[in-house]
Amino acid sequence: MLRRSVAFIASGIIDCEHRKNRKSKITSWLATMKSALTHDIEIRYSRELVPLLRRNSLMLCLCSRQDRRLLTLTVTAEELEIELCTLPGPGLLAFAGNTAAVAVENQIQLFRLDTQPWCDRPRERAWWWLFPNRSRFLGALGAADMDLTDADLWLQSEADGGVVQMPLTEPMRPFWHPQDCSETTGGEWQGCGLALDQSRPAYAALSRLRTRTPQCHLIDLSVNRRLPVSLTQFHSPRLHMGELWLLDTVRPGICSVNRQTGATAAHHGITGIPTAATFQGTSGFVASQAEDDETGTLQPRISVLDLRTGLASGHLQFVRGLSRIDSLAWTADTSGVTLTGGGLRAAWT
Repeated sequence: MLRRSVAFIASGIIDCEHRKNRKSKITSWLATMKSALTHDIEIRYSRELVPLLRRNSLMLCLCSRQDRRLLTLTVTAEELEIELCTLPGPGLLAFAGNTAAVAVENQIQLFRLDTQPWCDRPRERAWWWLFPNRSRFLGALGAADMDLTDADLWLQSEADGGVVQMPLTEPMRPFWHPQDCSETTGGEWQGCGLALDQSRPAYAALSRLRTRTPQCHLIDLSVNRRLPVSLTQFHSPRLHMGELWLLDTVRPGICSVNRQTGATAAHHGITGIPTAATFQGTSGFVASQAEDDETGTLQPRISVLDLRTGLASGHLQFVRGLSRIDSLAWTADTSGVTLTGGGLRAAWT
């Protein structure tokens, strides 16, 4: 009996040592990840951008699929603060309430944004992303675009343009919303983008045919009808202020489409070919690939548009560390918790 007790105590001590070593290894790994991800990113931004971001009192998050980075931009006083997420390989992101969804290669990871951090370092909000609330594996499905509501995660298949609805409160059970291809003469659909209307259950998908000259079609999937407009060079639809906003893949601009009449209006107040966009109030934030004045190479840039006039009202240029911005999103600001990255630099232009 005594031997068993001694053996039990010894095994407990060994187990404690094992846990301690494991915790030490995890801490070391986190430090390595942070050091590897935070080096050599420099951001230049215009002076008029700071008061514009302050008025919105939100955080702007962005993904770079190629560079495997996720950044969060916040404004405190008159300074732009940059947070770096340590999640590897993000491609798309979306927010709804205190829930965030990030597409990471062949899976979607859902995160809960709390008002209190998990650790005893209250400034390190970005570390929350390391602990997902839930993961959903997509396999070979792939996500061309996605959006999030309080109840559902919606994504569009990269392969066939179909739309999947995933309830957040249930195990993964996708509901497919196939595209209406009856007006075509064959051919396969390819995903171009998905837009949700948060105020009512309506959404639209933008898809193109693979086997002919690329032509995008807008389909209102809530009633399964084709919107009265066909486009040839647009992607990444977003619903805002009652209109559908699209990015131009050929010229440096965006296009707005009236959902009732199909009337289009072009806005060309940005520099470079757009890659992603998000909207807040009367402002549109459009990421693009623009030529850097100093090096002559293409660098990611965010232009801020006044949606009433179509004119640019500020810009944010990533000089080093990012090659492209694939996704932009707004999230509510949890004030009082910020992280200023050690190797991240921001400067006025």
